Amino acid sequence: MALKKAVLFWTFTSVLWLGSIFVNGEGSEDVVFPPTLLPSEPGLPVGHLLPLGYQREPEGPVKEYTQPLTPTEFWEQHAREPYVPLVYRQAIAKAPAVANWQSDDYIREKYGDLDVLIEKKIEDRHHPVRLRMPLSEFLDNYHHKQWYVVSLLPDPMRAEMQVPRSLLCGNFRDSILESNLWLSSGGTRSVLHYDADHNIHCLISGRKDFIMIDNKYGDKLDLADKKKSGSGFTHMNVDKVDLVKNPEVAEVPWTWATLKPGDCIFIPSRYFHQVRSYGRSVAATIMWDPFAEFNDSDCATRDIDTYTAFNEVKLQWTYKKGDKVIDMGYMNVEIIRKTFLTLMKEEDMEKFTPELLAILYEHNILDEDEGEELGEEDMEHVRKVFSVMDKDKKGYITAEEIQAMDIETLKRVARGIEEAHGPIGEDPGPRDEL
Repeated sequence: MALKKAVLFWTFTSVLWLGSIFVNGEGSEDVVFPPTLLPSEPGLPVGHLLPLGYQREPEGPVKEYTQPLTPTEFWEQHAREPYVPLVYRQAIAKAPAVANWQSDDYIREKYGDLDVLIEKKIEDRHHPVRLRMPLSEFLDNYHHKQWYVVSLLPDPMRAEMQVPRSLLCGNFRDSILESNLWLSSGGTRSVLHYDADHNIHCLISGRKDFIMIDNKYGDKLDLADKKKSGSGFTHMNVDKVDLVKNPEVAEVPWTWATLKPGDCIFIPSRYFHQVRSYGRSVAATIMWDPFAEFNDSDCATRDIDTYTAFNEVKLQWTYKKGDKVIDMGYMNVEIIRKTFLTLMKEEDMEKFTPELLAILYEHNILDEDEGEELGEEDMEHVRKVFSVMDKDKKGYITAEEIQAMDIETLKRVARGIEEAHGPIGEDPGPRDEL
């Protein structure tokens, strides 16, 4: 009887906690974060079947700065291994978006004809559903639908977003892959996950809470991907952590952060994080490829203190109206160039052929997974991808041609190697999927 009462107590407490977040969306100021541990009933571990964070006290807040570091300081203190997350307070306070994007009417009037990718509010990586639709249609429906914009930031919108000065010289400026837009009516929460790329997540409207966990604790977190390379996530239900099934969660140290409009958080590559939002929230992220060494050769001549918008820096992957594909989540295409050249050197070959490309497919070198022997249908796909590079139809390409290959060609190759992140073409798909 005592155990039954304890289970009811914890279930009731969990319902109250979740209700305060996800029912009262506009009451985000009332949500206590980080959570305060509750006394446990006999026979139940502390935080059992409660949301992530109730299992042990946090180590403290993520390290904060009142203004962004210089690129060199950022590299030395946070962006090289071992990576250390940080929060920049009011780093993008001067961005027009912080004032303008508080209004749906403003976004609809200025950017409503641009397409975005839509996901479910409550992330489900086991059964992902993603649609493409005009931003105006999303804004007309998102307050009564479980819709969430998680998409490439359309090119015209980049003009209203500010790049923190930490990224304005050296490898940082040269390694930016993409910028993303996040927009919801509230009540969103991610799984506990990590990403392959570094990213700076900047809040424009609303409030977001973050739980941050070092990747070295992945073995205690019921990983769906045991390789701990690229991106990955855990099987855990972050709303009701089962400490009977996952007792080691209570041993994992964590830090926390709360963002308000104008604030940014640096989420390092492979760093676990879980994100929660409450009322309407808008955010933009800027992502870049990790690198082993920092080249600061241009930092002495760059004016990093001048206001710089997202559209003033070069990104590999962008979206403008009319593009067939919204190229979100693709690899750094320079990895393709480097991999091809490395393979030619290892195989002592002067020509790169479809057969060499097939070797990469068989071993899945580009995604660090184990591959398998290719069938004829697979080889036909390999030859089709190769033809994108072999513009003279010689049946091979040289190292010099690979070195000189333009970014757009490499992007076409990347699309052949990886599947599109979201729907392509003009048909946006059935809305009832979300």
